[in-house]
Amino acid sequence: MRHAQRIASFVVLIAFSLAPASATTAQQHNRVTADEATAGWVLIFDGTSLTGWAPRLDGQWEVADGTISAVPDAGRGFMATTAHYADFQLTVDFWIDDTANSGVFLRCPAEGAISQGNAFEVNIFDPHTTWPTGSINEVAKIQTVPQTAGKWNTFEITADGDHLVVQLNGQTTVDARSDRHQSGPIALQYNGAGQVRFRNIKIKTLE
Repeated sequence: MRHAQRIASFVVLIAFSLAPASATTAQQHNRVTADEATAGWVLIFDGTSLTGWAPRLDGQWEVADGTISAVPDAGRGFMATTAHYADFQLTVDFWIDDTANSGVFLRCPAEGAISQGNAFEVNIFDPHTTWPTGSINEVAKIQTVPQTAGKWNTFEITADGDHLVVQLNGQTTVDARSDRHQSGPIALQYNGAGQVRFRNIKIKTLE
């Protein structure tokens, strides 16, 4: 009897220790500090649900370990915010493997297909021959090809009128101007191969 009780207690302890871990991970990586909140930053992904986001095209998405993750081999598509943004600062962490082709799209159309032609695409694909990771497709190219696969990386993106600035892991990769798109949702891309994850998605709108 005592042996059975010990086993039951052990199972309960393991369940208790594991269950909060996922929640703790989500909160640790998807939060706004008091100083950030005072400065106007807000989370647009809470780490536990896809509230405020909607899929486009055929890809499938899920929340896994506090990240927005593309379901591998489930088709190409986007996860787009339901809110529209014009001028803003955006931070987002991303993780890809060496086969994935992804991107963060800015000022997207309100519905339908999203492309580098109808939105600004901050590319995530190191071996791209024209627009390596950190470039804005059809606007400006990063000068030194980065190595982002297999680790967490951070984009800091500013869209202020026609002024577009991208920083990758603290280094400025693009500082350019384009007035082709003025406002719209923000979208995350999965191009149909490999693994793609996003977390720590925060935005500060600019007056």
